[in-house]
This record gives sequence, C-alpha cells and structure tokens, in this order.
Amino acid sequence: MKKLFFYLFLLLLLFACSNKQTESMITKEAPLEAPQELVKTEEMEEESLQNNETLEIEFTSENELITINTANINILNSYLNTFINKEKAVSNMELTKLDIAKLYLLSFNCNETTCSYLLLDRKEPNRSFLVDDLIHIKEALPSPDQSKLLFIIANFDSTETFKVFEQNEWTLLNFELPPSEETITINEATWIDEQTIKLQYQEPTDNSIHEITLKQKKKNYLTNHR
Repeated sequence: MKKLFFYLFLLLLLFACSNKQTESMITKEAPLEAPQELVKTEEMEEESLQNNETLEIEFTSENELITINTANINILNSYLNTFINKEKAVSNMELTKLDIAKLYLLSFNCNETTCSYLLLDRKEPNRSFLVDDLIHIKEALPSPDQSKLLFIIANFDSTETFKVFEQNEWTLLNFELPPSEETITINEATWIDEQTIKLQYQEPTDNSIHEITLKQKKKNYLTNHR
C-alpha cells in the first residue's frame, strides 16, 4: 500500500512539473512578439521617410544639363511627395530656358490643357515663384531692359489675361486692365517701354481686332502676389 501511495505521489509530481514547463514556454512567446512589432514599426517609419525624401531632378535644355534639388523648392517637393511613382510625375514636367538670363520656367501638375508654372532663379537656388495654377502660358515676353516678363495666359475656363513679373523685386506688377468686361482673346502683346504694354485682342461678340495700351499703376506691386 505504501508503494502504491509512493507511485501516486510521483505521478502527481510529474504532472505538476509538466504544467509548469508548459506555462513557461507560453510566457516566452510574448516578449518575442514585441521586438517583431518594433521592427515592423521601424520599417514603416523608414518607408515613410523614404516617401518624403527630397529628389534631385535633371533636365536637358539647349545642350545644358540642369539639376534641381527639390529640397530648395517646397511647393515642388510637396507636389512630388503626393506620388508613389515620382519618376512618372517628373516625366510630365518641362523646363524652359527664358530669354531673361538665369531664369527658367518649370511646368508641372499638367492635364490636357493646363499646368502649374514655377519661375526658377538659377542665381539663387532657394528662390522660386509660382506664376499660377491651372493655366496655359501662351507667351513670356521680356521687357526692353530684360527686367520684367509679360505672361500671356489662357485660363482653364478659356478666358485669357496677362501678368507682369518683375525680376529684381521677384514679384508681380500691378498694371491697368482692358476696359472690356467680356471674355477676350489676346492675339498679340508688345512692350512699348518699361511701364507700358500694348495688347491686340478680340471679344467673342466681335470679330474685329481691338488695340489698347496699358500702363503700370503707381501702386507698383500686387498685394496678393505669391
């Protein structure tokens, strides 16, 4: 009988030890999962940083290789960071060398008829100017002394207008507007002098050509320039 109790005691002891070993294995799995989650989080953070990285974009213009560091151009960097495939977004851009020395015009965010346009100053890499969004620039005409640019602009709603940009102050100038309240089509634009431009235009209700001379206003700079 004593032997029987002894064997029963051994069986109970072995069963208890077996339960302790099982619990020990389970508790070791929990800390193993935490590092895996940490690694996954770090990978996601690294991927997020990569998605927001700045890019250097290269263009070729008139046998000249031009490199643009988007870190210097916040609006362009933000635009590119909305794309997973940044190369495709860059492939739809176009860089034009303007007649005014050291200035380039970059078109981006284009659809079938309009783009966004940035003026870039090669002399100062951090300096750019958003001409406008959802437009098509028909012409960019330098003034006689090369200090200003007259942009002839077709808007997304088929209206046409103009803007005058001053290079030294890096802003838009305030000019008189045509008196017509109708939608106009600008056929031709020329500089008369540094403060005067001449437009030839048509109205939709009249096929005849109208001509008007517009001067820079005394309040030189637009208050809402960007």
